[in-house]
Amino acid sequence: MKRLTPSLLLLQCLALNPAFGGPDVPEAVVVSGAKDPDWKTYRAFSAGLDIFEQQHQMAPGAPLRFVLLPKAANASLKDIKLRIAGDDMSLPLAVAEDGTFSVPRSEAASKEDAELLLNRKPGTFRWRPDVHTPGVPPNARRLGDLRLECAVRWAVEQYELPYLIRKMLNAAGQPCLTSRIKVDNIAPRPVAAMYLSWNGRRSQLPASQLEDGGKVYLAPVHDQDWPDDALLEFDFVPAATR
Repeated sequence: MKRLTPSLLLLQCLALNPAFGGPDVPEAVVVSGAKDPDWKTYRAFSAGLDIFEQQHQMAPGAPLRFVLLPKAANASLKDIKLRIAGDDMSLPLAVAEDGTFSVPRSEAASKEDAELLLNRKPGTFRWRPDVHTPGVPPNARRLGDLRLECAVRWAVEQYELPYLIRKMLNAAGQPCLTSRIKVDNIAPRPVAAMYLSWNGRRSQLPASQLEDGGKVYLAPVHDQDWPDDALLEFDFVPAATR
């Protein structure tokens, strides 16, 4: 499924909402970041921090971190540096070996409309929220964690979207709460199959929920038939076949 630039996102929204466009409704819209992590403003990330605090009950045992994921084939975390920078302030952010980092509260950064700057070329890395409840098996994700990641991501993304696009998306249904808008997730390894599991109930998800050879998966965060404690379990593609 095609990733959306702002113009493509607008066209999809026009088709999705008959009030703004034609009668044809697409099967799904994939919401992807329109800007690189080094161009995100601090205020946008701060909006994500607010949502995390407001909806923390979905993953009460998890902290909020963010993670840098490679977009370019030669992307490397070696000697990577990330900072919040304004006209009169600069605050370095520690990036862990796994690419995760935290964004602190900073009144100075908000006042100066500071940006998160990365010492890499645009297009090298993407950012994602990273919410992991302790104790979840390595081949699974807790559904509440994914829901909270989605909520934080949407809060950050929509902060910098043009008003018209934001209005159209919300009219179609908030991305984390509707099946009409699909939000992509990056898999740690290529996935062959996915299952939802909770309290003895287990259901395999359609293969259409996997894209790019299983490197991307679409989690059913909108499906309220499954509680936050349900697990999304992965069967990974064997290393020999990758």
